[in-house]
Parts: sequence; structure tokens; C-alpha cells
Amino acid sequence: MAMHEAAARSTSPLLTLGRVDRIRIQVGFRMTPTGSAYEQFLLDLALDEDGPQIGEAAIMSALEPILYAGDGPPRHYSLHQHRWSTSWGLSPGALELGLLITTTRRSRSDEDANTVAEAFRELLGLADVAATDRVTRDMAVVRARRATGTAYGIDGDALRLAFETHDVGADSWRIGLSNTESGEYDVVVGFVDGCAAAIRVRHDAEVEVVDSVGSD
Repeated sequence: MAMHEAAARSTSPLLTLGRVDRIRIQVGFRMTPTGSAYEQFLLDLALDEDGPQIGEAAIMSALEPILYAGDGPPRHYSLHQHRWSTSWGLSPGALELGLLITTTRRSRSDEDANTVAEAFRELLGLADVAATDRVTRDMAVVRARRATGTAYGIDGDALRLAFETHDVGADSWRIGLSNTESGEYDVVVGFVDGCAAAIRVRHDAEVEVVDSVGSD
């Protein structure tokens, strides 16, 4: 019996990383290698239990073109990765990857956003994500607060709602958040094809205040 148990242990290890049930990607842009990010993009994606797995290699392959945006050489970056797994079945396994890119300037914001959108769109395709439900106003506000808090390490619920607008064609919401301590945040929920899992957060951006709170 002891020999059988030893053989079973050698062929079926108990300690494994397990499957990935959720991937969280964060891409930030900063002007100096030690400065804070002026813009962040987040993708928080639940993977279907019967769907394809997405690992680090596939994620980095999708993100790599972001380094080559523009006409110059590849930009410097910092990359961190965290993997979470547990034998407790109720807790999902998660893969988190953060990419910070040094740009030296902010003028390529739209170009960078388009490149990130293409990367996120590729990952959504790899995950075979079905069409998402319409992003409601309340969902957009909640996700905007949560994403801003995650991206900048602050209490998102403490931020004041400054404005909101709904782009019906893109099915996305633009949410303005602010407070006196941390400044202003311009958030787009659903910035990739209306997918609520994809969010763009700009910090201290020049925001045109729109008096449309409560509009649709």
C-alpha cells in the first residue's frame, strides 16, 4: 500500500498551479521610469470553465506590439506577473499581469489607446468571449470606481462623480471622477467594442465637464 501511494504521488503531484479561471491585465503609461502612470488600461476577464486557457506567453505576445507604437525604437517597460491558485474549489485561479511603459511624453495617448485596444481585442478572441450584455449606467459607475481604485491604489468609492456621458454607438460610458487629494480621473467603461471588462483610466487629463449626470 505504501509503495502504491508513493507511486501515485510521483505521477500525480498535489501541488500544482491549476487552471486559470480569470485573467487581469493592466497596461500603464508613464513619462519617466520612476513616475506614476498618467493613463492605465485594465482588462478583467473571467474564462469559461469549458473554454480555452490563456497563459503568460499568449498574453505577452498580444501586448508586445504596444512597445512598438510610433516611429521610434521600442519603448522601455517594466513587467510583473502574479499567479494565484488554491486547492479550495470555490476560489478561482487567477493570472495577473501588469505592464508599465515609459513614453517620455503624453502626446501619443490616442495611438497608444488604439494599440492597447487591439491587444485586448486579441485576448478577448482567444478567450472566445461571447457578446456581453449592455453596460448600464449604474454598472459603468461601479466599474469606473473599482478600476480607478485598482489602477491607482486609492479608495474608488470616495471619489466624487463629476460627469457622465453615454456613447450609444460604441456602447461605452465616459465617467468623470475626482477628489481634492488625488485629482481627476477620466474613465471609459467598455472602451473595446463595448465590453464592460475593458476599461481606460486617465489621471489628471484635461476633462471637458459635461452637465449630463443622470442622462442616458
